Parts: sequence; C-alpha cells; structure tokens
Amino acid sequence: MNKVVVRTSSGEVIKGYTGDFSRHKPSFLLSTDDGSVKINQNIDLKGLKAVFFVKSFDGNFLHKKKLYFDSDTSYGRKVTVIFKDGEEFIGRVETMHSDEKDSGFFIFPLDQDSNIIRAFILNNAITSIKVYV
Repeated sequence: MNKVVVRTSSGEVIKGYTGDFSRHKPSFLLSTDDGSVKINQNIDLKGLKAVFFVKSFDGNFLHKKKLYFDSDTSYGRKVTVIFKDGEEFIGRVETMHSDEKDSGFFIFPLDQDSNIIRAFILNNAITSIKVYV
C-alpha cells in the first residue's frame, strides 16, 4: 500500500493509503483509518490537483526546500510545473502525456530529501510547464 496525500483543486487535503492507483483509470480507492473506523472511498481524478506519494503523513517541517537543479546526471527532464493556484513543483519527468486517455503525468521531486517520493499531476490543474535544457 502506498501512503498518499490527495490535493483537490479546491484546496482540500485527504490522506490515506492506496494500492490501485493508475493514471489510466478515472478513479482509485483510498483507505483512511482514524484509529477506530476504517473508511474506504472512491476518489475521482476529476477535480484533483495532484496525488502525492509520500514517506510519511507528517512530513518534516524543519526541511528547507531545494529550489535549484544541481549539475547531476539524474534521469528525466528538468521541469517546473505551475499550478492554477500559483503553486510550483520542481522536479523531473520521464514523459509528459498529452494523450486524451491520460489525465496527467508522474513527476519526481527535485529535492530527494523531500517527504514526497513522486507525484501524479493532473493536466487540468496546471497553467504551464517550464522545461529546462
């Protein structure tokens, strides 16, 4: 099971676990546990901003975000994704799908010390993508 933090386009944050996420499916099952009740809900990709696959739900508030690319040889294209709400996500992508059946693309964070392992960015939640050479 993957730990995920789901961000909706309206700003709602939902934390839980999923084992059936696929960019080719219109929805996925998210399980949450409040300690006494386990809740399973179907999450529709429409209306989402991004799905973040994380190391922990708490993160590290002392962590300072890395904002520049090193001259490393990591795989993937260097990009900055600009969301409609003004937030930016800096990372690397293997491919950016423009096929209508794909609702978004995976991105790996620039900062490998980040709490985010990878993210699935929804195409309809972004205004632009800056690609670096």
